[in-house]
Amino acid sequence: MSRRPRVVAVAVATTVVVAALGGLAWVRASSSDEAAAAARRYVDLVASGDEDELAGLAAMTAEDTAALDDAAGLLAAADERIDVVSIGDPVESDDVVEVEVRYRLAGEEHTWPLRLGRVGDDWRISSPMVGSVAWDEPGVRNVDTDIRLGGNVLERRPRVQDGDGSGESVQPLYPAVYGAEKRIDPYFTSTPALVAVLPGAPTAEPSLPLVATDATRQALAADFTASADACGGPEAFARCPFFDLVQTARAGGDPSAPGWWRGLVGTPTVAVDSVPDGITVTGAFRYAARGGVRTMRFTATGQIGFEAVRRTPTLAGLEVAQAD
Repeated sequence: MSRRPRVVAVAVATTVVVAALGGLAWVRASSSDEAAAAARRYVDLVASGDEDELAGLAAMTAEDTAALDDAAGLLAAADERIDVVSIGDPVESDDVVEVEVRYRLAGEEHTWPLRLGRVGDDWRISSPMVGSVAWDEPGVRNVDTDIRLGGNVLERRPRVQDGDGSGESVQPLYPAVYGAEKRIDPYFTSTPALVAVLPGAPTAEPSLPLVATDATRQALAADFTASADACGGPEAFARCPFFDLVQTARAGGDPSAPGWWRGLVGTPTVAVDSVPDGITVTGAFRYAARGGVRTMRFTATGQIGFEAVRRTPTLAGLEVAQAD
């Protein structure tokens, strides 16, 4: 009779322990399920491209930044977004839940370890599914280019973050295929190139050589015409591109004589073979020589400069010769 109460006490204690362990397991399972649901919601948003919904994508991360807000807007304009293959079972360790995401992009399959941690009562993404670009912005002389993704200007300043621990400022980007181009409106542009951005390492810069537009050729022709117009004024010696040509024995002109300059014949033709070098200007002008008024055809080569205040192309380093 004396042992029965002790046996009952042991049985009750065992029941309490089992119940406690069962409750703890249920809490952990419930917590992991919530983390998995948050991961699913996050990945589905990355895949959706819905601009209205993407506005809340950055808020699902542990650190919501303006750079991630920019990334959501860029994702909405992407040419191709991820196709989710599977989201693995949540694995919990030290209050962090990791979920393996498998997805396809640009014809290839990839994985990403999506990690989540608690912020208050919510599960937040601690390893955002983002890559980055840290591309050079070579311009023309002293004017920088704009980098565009999907038609949107890539704001590298001031909304930037350190992408790989190197201290370099980069723009984070969600995995997608983006149409990239460089421009200096309205004078230079590049042919768009498709770029696949993956999470993790920075994405290599594509080849985006600048090409001059018609606006560039018109601006350079106007700049050349302005220099030619100076031939008949007090700045002729400093600015006139033909001063040396007309005083050669072959030309028989005298640029120091009043009224020697009779103007360009039409508008000069500008060809841009490469940016910023490789500029050719051709045309003709009229001048007074000893035997009467003559017409001389010319060809000129030079480089593109840039007037920084007005941001307009100019001609630099001109070398003018008489055309045959």
